[in-house]
This record gives sequence, structure tokens and C-alpha cells, in this order.
Amino acid sequence: MLKRAVLPLALGLPLMMGSCAPITSLLASRDGGEKGPLQFGPLAVGQTWTLSGVVDGRNVVTTVTIPDLVNVQGKFASYSARDEYIGFNDSRAGFAVATYDPDRRNAEFRWVGDAGAASFDRVTYTCKLDRLTGNPLIGTLTYMRNGKTVANGTCEANLSQQS
Repeated sequence: MLKRAVLPLALGLPLMMGSCAPITSLLASRDGGEKGPLQFGPLAVGQTWTLSGVVDGRNVVTTVTIPDLVNVQGKFASYSARDEYIGFNDSRAGFAVATYDPDRRNAEFRWVGDAGAASFDRVTYTCKLDRLTGNPLIGTLTYMRNGKTVANGTCEANLSQQS
């Protein structure tokens, strides 16, 4: 007889506890339990990074903002895979993506460069950072044209702004 009385109570307990969740979240925000921006590795929402380097005899400088961080194929990226595909496929000069790979503990900044007079060319740069300590972060800069590596150099990533 006791088993029958306990069963409905046990089944209803998760429902009652779930209804307290909105109240708990309201109380947490009132208590000043504010969290910082979403962050994975060195990347955090609201940051602006300045990347610079020398590759193939030219100075390269760009800025990369982190509007959001989403999980894209096991990495955390500043844009969705669809946005990244469109930006790079359309060769939108200045379009940039930042990613952090928690398994390899490295970060990459990739951006579309200006193709200059050869507007049909696809120019991309990648600053790969394997060591995520120090300031600035130092890495390898890869210059690609139409999907083929043209040259490698060095790059620096400086956190220039965080909101």
C-alpha cells in the first residue's frame, strides 16, 4: 500500500522541481551572480584581436572581432560553419573567423585578403597559434591563393579590445 502512495509523489517531484527553475534564475541575477562573457581558450565574446605579420615580402594587418562563439565540428568558432563557408566562398575581403580547438589547445584566425587586380583569385591568410601564453601570442602565418599555400611567415595576435 505504501508503494502506491510513494509512486505518484516520486513521479511528480521532477515536475515540481522544474517549476522552481525560473525563480532560481531570477534570484541568481538579483544577487549579482552575473557571469562574464562566453570564453573558450583565449577567445571571448566581445573581444577584438589585431593580427599582424610578414609573409611573402608583405606586411599583413587585420582585426578580428568575436561577436559570438559557437561549436562548429568540435571547435569553438566566432561564426557558424554556414557563415564561414559563405564568407570564404564569396571571397569577401576582410571576412574573418577565429577558432579554438580544445583538443589540440590551439587557436586560429583566418581571413579573406584583398586579391588586388586579380579579383577572380581567392586570397586567404591563417594565423595559427599553438602556444597560447604570453603577449602578444606568436604563431605561423600562412598565405594562400586559390587554395594553394604560397608562403609561410610569422604572425602576432594582440588582444586590442574587450567589452
